[in-house]
Order: sequence, then C-alpha cells, then structure tokens
Amino acid sequence: MLSWFNRKKTPDLTEYRKIDHDYPLQLAQIGLANNISQYHLVSAIGADAGSSNFYTKMKGETEQDIIKVGLPGLHIYRPSFLAGKRNESRPMESFFSVVMKLVDPLLFGSLRKYKSIAAATVAKAMYNQSLKNEPGVHIYPSDKIKELA
Repeated sequence: MLSWFNRKKTPDLTEYRKIDHDYPLQLAQIGLANNISQYHLVSAIGADAGSSNFYTKMKGETEQDIIKVGLPGLHIYRPSFLAGKRNESRPMESFFSVVMKLVDPLLFGSLRKYKSIAAATVAKAMYNQSLKNEPGVHIYPSDKIKELA
C-alpha cells in the first residue's frame, strides 16, 4: 500500500525484491527441507500477484511462491499501515500515523481491515497462532490479526 516508505533505504528494486521475496522464499524452502511444521509470513494488505503496483505485486508473488513450497502450515498476515515507534526518523510515516489516527475511526464494516495496526499486535497474533500449530494455508487480513492478538 505505502511501498515508498520501505523503499527509502532500498531504492534498487532488484535488491528490494531479493529482501522481500527471495529471502522469505528461500527460508520457506530450507524450512520444508528441515521438516518445520509451520511458517509465518508478514505480507501486506492488498497483496496481489496481478497488481500493477510493484509492492503489492511482489507481496502477492511472494505469497504465491511460498504457498507452492508446500509447507504443512503456512500463516500469512496482511497488516494495513503498521503503526509504532521506530528507531529511525521516517517523516512520511510520522505524517501518515497522524492521518491514520484521524481516519481509523471512520473505517468500519468492510473498511475496518484498512485501519492502522501496531506492529506489536501483529507479533502477538503471530505468536498466538504459532502455539496452535494448525496445518493448511491461512491468510489473515488486518482486522482478523487484531482479533488473534
């Protein structure tokens, strides 16, 4: 959704893809070879391999490619705008954090999945789901992630 935030530190799209697609895919393959029972991936809201947007397309392709690995349990988390403190200064993220605080209350019903979400909430949901060790492919949109935390 807001890919240009992430690209500031990695402007080369080839390098960016290596970090966000190739490494998670390789890790999934290594995990399968070592008999892991589950794999948890943080993707992004709007992930879609058919998208014309580089970021959402890459996230969608990453999801598709990891699903093809055939892991016993795959949990994909699709958070909306990640809120929380950072160690580095990111002025645009700070700006959007303020905007999202104003917009979040207006997002309800089918739009609630677009509400910002704390990174700590995503981590807690991942931890909680890892304790269940559920087989199959599970995809959690942002609003479901909040319920799982």
